[in-house]
Amino acid sequence: MASQKKSTRWLLYIVGATAFLLVLWPLYTARESLPVASEENSASTENPEYLEAVRNETLGVEKVFAINLRSRPDKQDAIILGSSLSGFQVDFIDGVTPDQVDPKSYPYKWNYDHKVTEYAARRAHVNAIQRVVKDRLGSAIIMEDDSDWDVGIKVQLQSFAMAVRAIQGTSDRTTASPYGDDWDIHWLGHCGMDCKTGLPYFLAPNDPTILPPAHFLPYWRDPPPIGRSDDARLTCIARDAVCSTFYMVSYRGAQRILAALSANPVGVADRVDLGAQFDVSLGRMCGDGYLRCFGVYPALMGGYRLGGSPSKGSDINQGGGEPGDNGVVPVSFGVKYSTLLNINRLLNGEETVHATWDDLPVPDIKPDDIPAVGGILQVPVLEA
Repeated sequence: MASQKKSTRWLLYIVGATAFLLVLWPLYTARESLPVASEENSASTENPEYLEAVRNETLGVEKVFAINLRSRPDKQDAIILGSSLSGFQVDFIDGVTPDQVDPKSYPYKWNYDHKVTEYAARRAHVNAIQRVVKDRLGSAIIMEDDSDWDVGIKVQLQSFAMAVRAIQGTSDRTTASPYGDDWDIHWLGHCGMDCKTGLPYFLAPNDPTILPPAHFLPYWRDPPPIGRSDDARLTCIARDAVCSTFYMVSYRGAQRILAALSANPVGVADRVDLGAQFDVSLGRMCGDGYLRCFGVYPALMGGYRLGGSPSKGSDINQGGGEPGDNGVVPVSFGVKYSTLLNINRLLNGEETVHATWDDLPVPDIKPDDIPAVGGILQVPVLEA
């Protein structure tokens, strides 16, 4: 028996070491050749092809969608301008207002304790998911119109692609998506997440775009139970998350979500849908194993509140204040080098952008100096 346990440990050690080597080689190349942030200074041909795909005008997926109420053209302005400065294109999905909600459309087992605005928000996300299925998109990004992202979003997503491919075991081969083939959801913008334990995960240390813990979002979940240093980004197989501010969905994932939340409730809703808000239902599908989900901690994407009245902050909950109360300044949260707060610097062609907070060790940085970051695949060794 002792000999059998020893053999099992050695086998797991060999598997882990092999995985480490498979990840390390492309990461070494990426460290050397990917500290770029402009199309004129595109990465060298030595980079894996999938890393180049992440730098295209749809960030490595087929479409980027933003959910936006027609009554909020101000938010659409910010998304269009910010994405133009970051080199990607956004299509818009109409948000849903309570007056557009027909009671007949409420989903199976909907919890009527929730606000009508919460169902309207869920329906808007389902409409975006429906669009992915209707247009047969291999993958898409869906964001909410109060999202914000780092000026280095493309190299951040290259780092994420390396991490998530390593976990899926596709680091050294071509896949249809630069983010791997075996996934339904990549949860990139959230306000709290958890990881499935006992499974491989990826740690990327020395990430210059990670916020200090003092400036984290008010996360509504405890940190994932995986040790990480303050400068390391964690990518894992997600068990749960909350807030659907920015995520990727595959065609397979979109089909399964549409089935669970609308088209086939008797078959799956009892298992994976509690009649809750969209993000809560999505998290349950990840934890149940109905969807294969990956997440990143801390979150890559954050949020943005336009200047003016406090009431402009949320379209689900009233933010207080009157339309004429214009004393609130624009605020970014969850992002270290905010694109939307740096619009004027980017438009003026300044060399550096400014951090969201003045107390950071590196308050100003050149966007071209933000590198794609490698790391190490961790394979837990279980006792036999």
